[in-house]
Amino acid sequence: MLELADAVVVGGGILGAAVSAALSRQLSRVLLIESDRCGGQATAGGFAWVNASSKTADENYHRLNAESCRLHLDLAAQFGAVRTGWNGGGSLTWALQSDADAIAALEARSERLQAWNYPTARVSSGEMRALEPCIQFDNDAVGLFAPSEGWISTPRLMRFYMDQIHEHKGEISEFTEATGITLDHRGAIASVETSRGRVTTRKLVVCAGVESDRIVGLIPGPFRRRSASLLTRDPGVLVETGPQNPNARVHRVCWPAAPGGLHMRPTSEGGVLIGADDTDAICARNGVAGRGTDHGDSAASSSAKLLLDRSTQVLPNLDQNARISTRICIRPMPTDGLPIVGELPLVAGAYVLTTHSGVTLAPLLSSLLADEIVTGRRSTTLAPYRPERLF
Repeated sequence: MLELADAVVVGGGILGAAVSAALSRQLSRVLLIESDRCGGQATAGGFAWVNASSKTADENYHRLNAESCRLHLDLAAQFGAVRTGWNGGGSLTWALQSDADAIAALEARSERLQAWNYPTARVSSGEMRALEPCIQFDNDAVGLFAPSEGWISTPRLMRFYMDQIHEHKGEISEFTEATGITLDHRGAIASVETSRGRVTTRKLVVCAGVESDRIVGLIPGPFRRRSASLLTRDPGVLVETGPQNPNARVHRVCWPAAPGGLHMRPTSEGGVLIGADDTDAICARNGVAGRGTDHGDSAASSSAKLLLDRSTQVLPNLDQNARISTRICIRPMPTDGLPIVGELPLVAGAYVLTTHSGVTLAPLLSSLLADEIVTGRRSTTLAPYRPERLF
């Protein structure tokens, strides 16, 4: 492992790998350390929907996601969709005209996205059946189709970023724990202590997901005494089926605009991946976001059954006897819901990069932060997401 590095990145999820790849293209010695396998935690367990259509509460945040969606398409065009894990097809949401609240929400979303020049199209029930012939659409269903969206095979995108790091002579050290951080006489980053030795560096990037608070807490001085947290642990429960027959498949991300927030997408193996907002909330209330308890495991199991039962109402031929696996992903959620990107206040050379939408935002945030680290010029795009707002 390197003993001297131009930059040390702590955390080998999708964000850590992306920013390490971006930095390695500009710096000679970049070291990425990960306490486990790279991409093995939230990155491996998430839904991996690349989108901006669901993010309409804040225009700046929507545009951030829209620009990163475009960069995913650029990566796929330049390096190949297979290599970068890109799966297009768009996303489809719909509501029933008999549900006044859902229709009003769908229309408001459509109007806002059109006002922001985001590519969408209103579609009828017949048009939706052509897009998704296996889904049972009522005759009074109306939908909103976002053609530029898709989903990511995260193992492939992780491998792409790791190949980029190696290609540019960066180093990856898995099963390496960050155990301490030292500062020089000016209060700037001087070194990172790890389970495999000390690394002298002037640049530290914390991309440790749900462990980001702990890593920041290793920095001497004000961060060890702070009472506020950067983020919370947000559990997500997903059910993945084995390969389905052709009459029980979905071809893109599909999400009925109904209470519960059900969402589903294809898998690389021909199955269906299923989640919902309300089952995630159930698990959060029952302790799944913590260290894990029998009560939390029971909540996850009941949530998985609920997801399968609800999915068959939309996808009636779904084979529940096919191989079914349930996974719980503990995702980082910044306390105000927005990304945390940039240099920490009071400590020169210490940066943080964490967000809930890591897969969507990885190409853009990694590029902007790497340029900022190398050049010292603060990006205006990142202004709303600076860490200082949380201290």
